[in-house]
Amino acid sequence: MRIEDSVWQGSFGYWQNLFIHQNILSIGHTAWNGFLHQGRGLVACNINTPINGSVNWSVDTIKYDLQFVSQLYATAYLQQLQLEDNTVSNLLFIIASYEPKEAIIFLSIANGQIDINLLQNLAISPVECYEQVCKRWEEFQLCPKS
Repeated sequence: MRIEDSVWQGSFGYWQNLFIHQNILSIGHTAWNGFLHQGRGLVACNINTPINGSVNWSVDTIKYDLQFVSQLYATAYLQQLQLEDNTVSNLLFIIASYEPKEAIIFLSIANGQIDINLLQNLAISPVECYEQVCKRWEEFQLCPKS
């Protein structure tokens, strides 16, 4: 019998897939918008809500901040996170060689841990994410207009 993803991920700490799935439009929009304006880079996500076994992924709001870190500033950003030198060099190689139309380099920081993923073979490309968010911009604005 296969355990449901939400149960399995909640039990063993592999919550990242659910987070990415729920927020792929914002992540993809950030990736493509960053690429259009700054070139290659990675999407960094600081997750402000503690992730634990009590998170109900169906209804709970997870607070997070997304930013695009361009290739130009990636070395300094990654070193600031105190990543090992070989991890930094591997990531810089990936940044230099990934296909921005089809993949996203996604770094998340939550609960004091750093997780890095190369998101590829996505059901929706970064370009499509960007277009969807632009068409539905109001839905993605969390602050009410004054």
